[in-house]
Amino acid sequence: MSVSRSLAPEAPPAAAWPAPARSRSDAEAGPRRLMVNALVLMGLVIPGWEAQVQIAGAKMTAGRFGVTVLAIPALVLLFRRGRRLMAADLAALLTALWMIGAAASVGGFGELASPAAESLQFLFGYLVGRAFYFAPATLDAFMRVLLGLTFAMVAIAIAERLTNRWLAHDAAAALFGGSALTPVSRDGAIRATATLDHPIQFGVFCALVNALVLLWARNGAQRAALSLLCLVGCLTSQSSAALMAFALGSAAYAYDRLLPQLTARWRLFWGLVGAALCILFVLVEHPIGWIVSHLTLDPESGFFRMIIWDRALAKIDENPLTGYAFNLLNDPILDSTVDCVWLVEALRYGAPAILLLAWANIAAVWPARRRGLGEDDAAAVTDRRLNLGFAIVLLLFMFSSITVHFWNYMWIFWALCIGIKASLRERLIARAPPPPA
Repeated sequence: MSVSRSLAPEAPPAAAWPAPARSRSDAEAGPRRLMVNALVLMGLVIPGWEAQVQIAGAKMTAGRFGVTVLAIPALVLLFRRGRRLMAADLAALLTALWMIGAAASVGGFGELASPAAESLQFLFGYLVGRAFYFAPATLDAFMRVLLGLTFAMVAIAIAERLTNRWLAHDAAAALFGGSALTPVSRDGAIRATATLDHPIQFGVFCALVNALVLLWARNGAQRAALSLLCLVGCLTSQSSAALMAFALGSAAYAYDRLLPQLTARWRLFWGLVGAALCILFVLVEHPIGWIVSHLTLDPESGFFRMIIWDRALAKIDENPLTGYAFNLLNDPILDSTVDCVWLVEALRYGAPAILLLAWANIAAVWPARRRGLGEDDAAAVTDRRLNLGFAIVLLLFMFSSITVHFWNYMWIFWALCIGIKASLRERLIARAPPPPA
């Protein structure tokens, strides 16, 4: 896989990035965008564990409610004249359908509450990203709201470290009733989680936002301040996956800015990555185990995750097509924790589910064109920068999910980012000149 020159900004590294042009219609659309962003991102504000209701056996969280409300309007927008079908659209639809079909084949239609909730929130999150975040102004508004919420979440995380309590979850439990999540610690210090369900999810979220702000910020001072904010969030979570994602996102940004004139820089980058992986798989007896064990701060945790991989792969091999849905696997380790999206989804819905999920990500990231267009207007610069930013986010999602399981709002956020990236790719294709006759 390669990311072409079209994904990178054409301006020299020191050049300022112009803000998107704002028209009168943009100003009039402000309240509508604010409402959409509030619904899309409300899952970042309201903890999913404590603030939920049961509907037909499935849990309805704030994040699920937001994308469910917007799903029908999203379909209406997508079927408007002028929008085009993308490969990622088909991949996202097939991912959701396979998950439901595989679960139905295992437990029947009476046991579809949880599989339907997981698959539909993924599909709805994707549709919302595809439909509502197509124009530069809408993405700019999205980034502003996202950064405001990130600032609030990091502030909560700092307060959690100072008070040694998960303040947001305690408050949500008191407000909605029920019991709050039990805090987790490392080396005697609480690991911050803010409003998300686990410190690892919070830390990775901050790392993903960092990859976006590095491309979105309009000057060096703003970029440094926002990146530092995200780093603080990663540190308070005490998550090795978060720190790794933060470092990789920052390195990808630096690589792109240091080599702006090298048109083949991303082909070279992925060539080197591919070569490194080939060497790893040839020289190391247990390459997956080596990767997993070296992505953790705690060696004991890395060893435990290697055991999870061995047991999960053996279980998947017994039923590779449809998985086991949400049924118990009669394994004391696998029935308690599996810290990997790819293993969890393969165990639940079979290997085709993770192949389709990977396809959705790759189809969105795949370069839109091989040659740059040369436009220097604000909209074109916005497209290039955020296209690269969301490409990095999706690649970090795929990489981090080797040692992280995303659920509740982070699962929705992943689908949302795939949809946004697919829309950016559609815009780049629409801008591209027709191929020569």
